[in-house]
Amino acid sequence: MKKLAFGVIAVFLLAACERIPRDVQEQYRKGIEAGVEEDWGKSSLLLEKALSSGELSPKEQEMAKIALADAYFNQGDWENAALNYEEFLELYPASPRAKDALFRLGVCYLNLTKGPEWDVTFAKKAYDLFSEFIKRYPNDPRVPKAKEYQKIARKIIAEHEVYIAGTYDMLHKFTASAKRYEEIKREFSDVEPPDRLGYLLGRAYYYIPLQAKEEIERLKRSLEKEKEKLKSEDADERRVAKNRIELIEKDIEGWKEKAKEGRKKGEEILSEVAKEYPNSPYGVKAREILNGTEHLEVEPVENPIKRSIWWKIKETI
Repeated sequence: MKKLAFGVIAVFLLAACERIPRDVQEQYRKGIEAGVEEDWGKSSLLLEKALSSGELSPKEQEMAKIALADAYFNQGDWENAALNYEEFLELYPASPRAKDALFRLGVCYLNLTKGPEWDVTFAKKAYDLFSEFIKRYPNDPRVPKAKEYQKIARKIIAEHEVYIAGTYDMLHKFTASAKRYEEIKREFSDVEPPDRLGYLLGRAYYYIPLQAKEEIERLKRSLEKEKEKLKSEDADERRVAKNRIELIEKDIEGWKEKAKEGRKKGEEILSEVAKEYPNSPYGVKAREILNGTEHLEVEPVENPIKRSIWWKIKETI
């Protein structure tokens, strides 16, 4: 049975090999034809072989390269598609197909982006590519779609920042999260809802006293250790301990001041959110915090890419 199975596989592989033309020109021609017929797997296989031969004319190489990239793109093989579009743009920047390659490369990068919780390098690349596409081809009918995808990429980047700030919230590092939310408000107000952002920012400031309490408790423990060193017979050790005690006491007072200022600022921001967005979930939670309800749950990030966006792009191709 094993020999029979091996024989069947061997025959199948041999038949598959025989279907691949040996002549480079025929590989190229049939690869292009397969693309026209939307047989993407066959197209990519034949065009890869034709290009690897190094025997195609410059014009044929250009056509084969973009057709190969398109074949991978239509298969949803975003990595290979991106690689070939990148190479095409580098080799043929003046080609009439350069704008297609630029646009689809941006789509590839968006599809390679996992979401806000992961690295967003591809989202940043996609945003830059769509910005370049809009600038270079302002009259192209795909500009509205490019703007839509550009906004999706920007939203992913913004949500990544929210995710990082939320991590600080989880660790009760509210001074760090407040700073991060301030940056998000300054840079991404075009893609982040103002009620949500206002609530997160106000909440971070409001709970700085909680962080201050934890920090002060830690500092007091250090303070007690340094005070013990004042009993040392070593004069240098006593001098160092005295200096450290002064610094620790200064830090304690600093945290008390941060707690006071943070709570005041948090109350102001949360009051504004509750007033401007009374029916918003964030307006409701802002009001609840001000009334004494504790809301320390981590805000979930929004992922604007729930599935492949290739289905959308077909509308414009």
